[in-house]
Amino acid sequence: MYRQVMRPLPALLVALVLVAATVVPVAAVPATRERTQSASGTLPSITTINNTTNQLTVPDSEVSQSNYSQMDVDVGTAVRTGSAQLHERHESLSFEEQFQRTESNAARSRLIDAQITAVETQQAALDARQDTAMSRFADGEIAAADFLRVRMIVNAEAPELLSTVERIRSATDSTPSYTLSREATTRLRSVEGELQALDGPVGTRLHADASSGNHQPVYLEVSADGYMLATIEDDEYLRETRLDDARDATLTDQFLATAQNDSNTNRFAVADQRASELYTWLYERQRPSFTYYGDSGIYELTASHPNGQLTAYMDAGTTDVFYEEQSRNLGSVETTASETSVNESLRVTVQRTVESGPLLVSTSNNITDEGTDANVTINGRPVGSTGSDGFLWTVEPSGDYTLNATAAGTRTALNVTDA
Repeated sequence: MYRQVMRPLPALLVALVLVAATVVPVAAVPATRERTQSASGTLPSITTINNTTNQLTVPDSEVSQSNYSQMDVDVGTAVRTGSAQLHERHESLSFEEQFQRTESNAARSRLIDAQITAVETQQAALDARQDTAMSRFADGEIAAADFLRVRMIVNAEAPELLSTVERIRSATDSTPSYTLSREATTRLRSVEGELQALDGPVGTRLHADASSGNHQPVYLEVSADGYMLATIEDDEYLRETRLDDARDATLTDQFLATAQNDSNTNRFAVADQRASELYTWLYERQRPSFTYYGDSGIYELTASHPNGQLTAYMDAGTTDVFYEEQSRNLGSVETTASETSVNESLRVTVQRTVESGPLLVSTSNNITDEGTDANVTINGRPVGSTGSDGFLWTVEPSGDYTLNATAAGTRTALNVTDA
């Protein structure tokens, strides 16, 4: 039996900024579809959730590390990150000045080529840095906080490179005598798509927390070539997931190839058809928008739905989602099960949703039923306190876990078994 949680929530402070260009509406498709295999012959790792949009998930069989962590940023890391951002802004401004001083279109083209190459090189370095950290954490060589630190740095630098891409476009657009070549336009769009897939809501939250000193617990799962990060921010559940094995830029763009063989359709309609198989609940309620990024094979789906927002990046070669960002309003969350434990006067109850989804913890006095402020840990890791009203939203881990609530010297343990 599903129950909608209507607990009052604080005002929204964080919003996702979904950046997309050349957004194209697509033709309508039937509302209900069965999931089909991708071009690679395997089903994507999409988890179906009742009464909300599906979500990309690291397969249980591939998860090698999972934990709650808070990222404590040392001064050196903060300085290096800030220095890298300032350097990129300086380089970008220098490019604009050089471009405006250059009179020859041939020289301008060489300048643009060099700048795009620099962005491509830095994007590849960020991607490699994140992949290395992901692999090392999966192998147990670094701690969760170390991986989060790298994720924060990548997420901080990717937007600066995106700003450089925009400055290149702006500089050329403001010069009437110069037209950006088709090749340069395609390269800019391609690297833009790669950078968008390095910028996510939890990564952004990590960067904000590092700046403010507010270290919000993050639940993470990592495999050899994928990760999932989830956290609670005020009245939102934030999640980002990346599966590198669903991304293969060397494969043929299946959406474009199908459209070229059928004069009655186009690449967006083909991509939309595939997405409707993966996000059925969403398609029953509204139409998302699509854009694609140059010849990278990256297609971006964006949608604001009744429960929150979704951005999904599909690989046109595998036809699977390889990166996904989600935000979900906690006021719309429906719980699927409730479990309670009592020790002396302290009662603790958890209201569950789905693995790695929102989890509502409530603590109260078992005699008076009044809310009790309690510190909460899951598998020994601090995840927050319930406050004076006795409520705490956190992220539910995968598998079995032990939740402890401690208040006024009384501890209540709740052992939750994976159904």
